[in-house]
Amino acid sequence: MVKQVRAYRRPMRKQQIIKQLCIWRQNGYATQASAYKLAKALDMRGVANLLSILYEMVEDGDLEKVFVSKPGRWDGYEFLLTEKHLITEKFSRRHISVKSRGVAVGQLEMFS
Repeated sequence: MVKQVRAYRRPMRKQQIIKQLCIWRQNGYATQASAYKLAKALDMRGVANLLSILYEMVEDGDLEKVFVSKPGRWDGYEFLLTEKHLITEKFSRRHISVKSRGVAVGQLEMFS
């Protein structure tokens, strides 16, 4: 069994967060998510490291932070995409990795 990679760099994690929120929005699953929900989706064990990445993305303007009060739970913040990611998602490129017997042999690029 192949060992699963969990040690991604910060820029890669930021891209994963944006893509995950875009996918959830397109599928109608969720428009905003808590840090815990994102950590589970990205298979991250420590939420504290993810929180620092999320707050950094809020400062950069990639995400918005919304205060949420749910009955029977602790009050907290949920994160959602800003307008610039919602508008440009139609014109973004998609990279597809081509593998042969588990080895990457090429990459395709699709324009949508």
